[in-house]
Amino acid sequence: MAAAAAGGLRRAGWRLWRGRAGLGCQLYKPQQGLHASAALRRVSEEQRKEPPSAAPSYQQQFDTQQADTQPEQEAQSTHTSSTGQGGQESEDYESEEQLQHRILTAALEFVPEHGWTAEAIAEGAKTLGLSAAAAGMFRNDGSELILHFVSQCNSKLSELLEEEQNQVQQGNAEKKPTDQFLRDAVEARLRMVIPYIEKWPQAVSILLLPHNIPSSLNLLTSMIDDIWHYAGDQSTDFNWYTRRAVLTGIYNTTELVMMQDTSPDFEDTWRFLENRVADAMNMGSAAEQVQSTGKALAQGLMGAAVTVSNTEANKAVRAELLHSIPHLTLACLPS
Repeated sequence: MAAAAAGGLRRAGWRLWRGRAGLGCQLYKPQQGLHASAALRRVSEEQRKEPPSAAPSYQQQFDTQQADTQPEQEAQSTHTSSTGQGGQESEDYESEEQLQHRILTAALEFVPEHGWTAEAIAEGAKTLGLSAAAAGMFRNDGSELILHFVSQCNSKLSELLEEEQNQVQQGNAEKKPTDQFLRDAVEARLRMVIPYIEKWPQAVSILLLPHNIPSSLNLLTSMIDDIWHYAGDQSTDFNWYTRRAVLTGIYNTTELVMMQDTSPDFEDTWRFLENRVADAMNMGSAAEQVQSTGKALAQGLMGAAVTVSNTEANKAVRAELLHSIPHLTLACLPS
């Protein structure tokens, strides 16, 4: 009886620890959270000093965004916003996230000029009638702006693939062969990068830094899994892992080719993609796929390090990329 009670207490303690750890992962670090709150207060104070006609109120901006809510915002619908007697929405966690989302979306317009930087975020904030001080809510390395863009692109791709699936199910279109479907999906996703292609090597270098790898890798694997899901993959054995690992290698290496491609409309990139997908479909065994994937990932990441070296001239960044290669390669393979 005593042993059972002790076991129950240990299990309860483990569940409590996991819950607190999970909550901690969703919140900012204490210093960053205080920094963001201070920046938000400065923005609010400056807005109150301006005449009412200078910029739309935060409540009006929030209302215009409700019809265009992103998928990641829907996942946060459990967070409720408190409303005071005056009808003004309080500045709680949800409203701060909503404001950050709008600032990052507006900042994308300025990436071609300023790159993935705090300057682009500050310019985006100005277009919303906010002070440049709003950029203080984000890290200085621009990683949150890049991750925001990647998340948006993944959501758009999922919408495109879902619409294509619906057309097939309704009999309005024919189902594509698997190789054509994979090729078209990867091309559609990479084409979303074209407006920022000149600054994309900078984005890759930032995403491959050790402290950004977990978030960027999570977005990459989620995108690859969506592609295979809509391709109709129903495997439950070792092939489930190898197919996703192989497609991850194809995407990474094609992205590298694209960053260095000068052909019209990136024709060389799409030809390279077609050949790599054909090679993957012709592989006979799972062992060959895993071996090829490991080589593709290593070559792609080594090439990314070289690209960063040529474009950024930053030895420290290049060293961190080379250090990250073994971990990224292993992370894409089954444990």
